[in-house]
Amino acid sequence: MSATEFNPIKDIQQLIDGAVNAAGEDLDLSMAPPFVRGMDLTGLLFTRVAIGEFDMVWTVDPHLTHYDGMVQGGVVNVIADTGQSFAYATTSTGPETFSTAEFTTRFFRPIKTGNVINVRSRVINRSRRLGVVETHFTESESGKLCATVTGAWMVVDRDFGDAGNS
Repeated sequence: MSATEFNPIKDIQQLIDGAVNAAGEDLDLSMAPPFVRGMDLTGLLFTRVAIGEFDMVWTVDPHLTHYDGMVQGGVVNVIADTGQSFAYATTSTGPETFSTAEFTTRFFRPIKTGNVINVRSRVINRSRRLGVVETHFTESESGKLCATVTGAWMVVDRDFGDAGNS
């Protein structure tokens, strides 16, 4: 693939615009990673992508909460991981694989069933092998910050050739 063909923003924007490939055909979303299919993140809407930035709107479904209607904290990390991976990917200048190296999560107020949360991920710094991405979870109605997640991302060699067969 030549450098002129590599365009992570275009590929991510296609997901935002309706999950179609370059030929205009519907994408098979059953090919999403197993954990994404299992979590049922249907309340998560991808809304915007730019270099080093990725935005989503999350309407909190009850199946992602504790008995009292408060979101389970690990779900926040999964959603941050999703946004951060797309934000980080937009800074790539060619095909590469990368992985989360570290997460730090701070909770400021509960996220509850039915809340609409604006999720904004921004690349703070990117070097050749390592990057830092920050995600803010803000309640859309009040504008109050609910949580922040800071992630370190590292370029890695990953072999997906035999995934699922080990």
